[in-house]
Amino acid sequence: MTLNDLQGLIDIDVAGSLARFSNFEPMYLKYLKRFVTEPTYDALKDAIAAQDFKGIESSAHTLKGIVGNLGLTALYHGFDEIVQDVRAGRNDAALQKCAEIDPKVIAVRQAISQLD
Repeated sequence: MTLNDLQGLIDIDVAGSLARFSNFEPMYLKYLKRFVTEPTYDALKDAIAAQDFKGIESSAHTLKGIVGNLGLTALYHGFDEIVQDVRAGRNDAALQKCAEIDPKVIAVRQAISQLD
C-alpha cells in the first residue's frame, strides 16, 4: 500500500506532514511506520488502568505531538481532548474519550502496517 492508498483509509494529512519532513518521503514513512509500535500508547493504557490521571495527561500530550507531526488528524484531536479534560478535572470525560480513541488507534495502526 502507498501513502495515497492510506489517505483513502484513514484521516491523514500527508501533504502537511511531508512538508514538516522537508518533503523527504522515506523519512516520513520511517516515522509513520514507527507509530505502529509506539510505546507511549502502551504507557497511556497502563495509566488508564491505574487511573493515573497525571500519567494519562502526560502520555496523551506526548501522543498528541507525535500524531500531530505525522498528520494523523483525528487522533490528534482525540488526544488533545483527553489532555484538556484531564487538565480541567473532567476525569470521567477523559476516561470515556480514552475508551473511544482506542479502536481508532488500532485501526490507524493496522492501516499503517500495510504500507509498503
